[in-house]
Amino acid sequence: MSQLAEGKNLGILVYCLSSISGGAVSYLRNMAPLLDKEFEKSSDGHNLIFLAHEDQRSLLESINDFRIVWIEGRRPTGYRRILWEQMNISRLVRQEAIDVLFTPYQIGPRAQGVKHVMMIRNMEPFRFTKYRYSIVTWLRNQLLRRESSRLLRAADRVIAVSEFVRDELIQGIGVEKNRIRMIYHGRNETLAPGGDAQKDSLLLRKLGIVNDYILTCGSLLPYRRCEDVVAAFNQCADNLHAGVQLVIAGAVTDRRYGKFIRRAIAASPYRDRILALGHVPWETMAALYRSCLLCVLATEIEACPNIAIESMAAGCVIISSDRPPLPEMFGGASLEYHARDIDHLVEQMRRGIDQEELRREMKTRALKRADAFSWEKCARETYAALTDWQDKEH
Repeated sequence: MSQLAEGKNLGILVYCLSSISGGAVSYLRNMAPLLDKEFEKSSDGHNLIFLAHEDQRSLLESINDFRIVWIEGRRPTGYRRILWEQMNISRLVRQEAIDVLFTPYQIGPRAQGVKHVMMIRNMEPFRFTKYRYSIVTWLRNQLLRRESSRLLRAADRVIAVSEFVRDELIQGIGVEKNRIRMIYHGRNETLAPGGDAQKDSLLLRKLGIVNDYILTCGSLLPYRRCEDVVAAFNQCADNLHAGVQLVIAGAVTDRRYGKFIRRAIAASPYRDRILALGHVPWETMAALYRSCLLCVLATEIEACPNIAIESMAAGCVIISSDRPPLPEMFGGASLEYHARDIDHLVEQMRRGIDQEELRREMKTRALKRADAFSWEKCARETYAALTDWQDKEH
């Protein structure tokens, strides 16, 4: 691995092909234009290039085409992407005079003669064995754990998206502390309460939401513990004012777990008040956050969950499990319950609905805590992580 000379103008390639869905897409959409601006306004002379597929144009629409290497045709995924990387990455590194290869994920290509910066944003492969998955998802997580560990240990620098992830990198994966930068994701400021309430109401009515509702969200995976939210709703529904619904927003990404949740809903005595929406577009998701009575996050495995930052930015009354990194992310801006303790969850749900003064306090806390998460700050710190190679870590 070559050392970078002090004062050298660097060529930096951002590998975008692994940004396929969910949080990875949100990260690229929010970060790419701000990171581009950091490079434009800097006097250091570094050159930023994005490697992306043509179907990602909407994520990079504000960036000049001369900064983007576009891949056309069928998008390479899975093993096809690995083969494509082996055939093309080294050539692109030479062609674009790249010194630093940044993959905003924990799996990515390797190339000789460059610094590799990676990001760990998915903790599921390291903790999934305690949960029941379909065989396909289980095998995928096994492969991800093995390859993630290997590549993260080999990287020159790793971006951890929370203190919890940083500690796991050091203690669980074996990455040296001096090769880690901790950088939080940012918040979406369009989520702030006080938007177009009439438009939000119209979007919700189209979904069949006509009453007050409790929201739980995120892709349906075993560690998200949606069944706990359904069970808690079953216990307290009779004591809620008439017609309160439970709304579940999130795509089914594990077939076995999806069937399990469908059975749990079908067995509920309040199944006619439970609405499973699947994946919803961003505009609708924003309306769901802004209008809910409560946002319940029962998840047990996260890195830097977008759903946590988004719910705070919208000023939700939030109830969350006590599994890390949620206490770190919320910083007292949620009503915590002991994970899997349904009675405790029910108690917190009742408090969050019935105590008006507490509701006002939790909304204020959420909005204040959301201010700690900034995409502009994330971009500045990422710029530094990609360019300041004259420190003591090598």
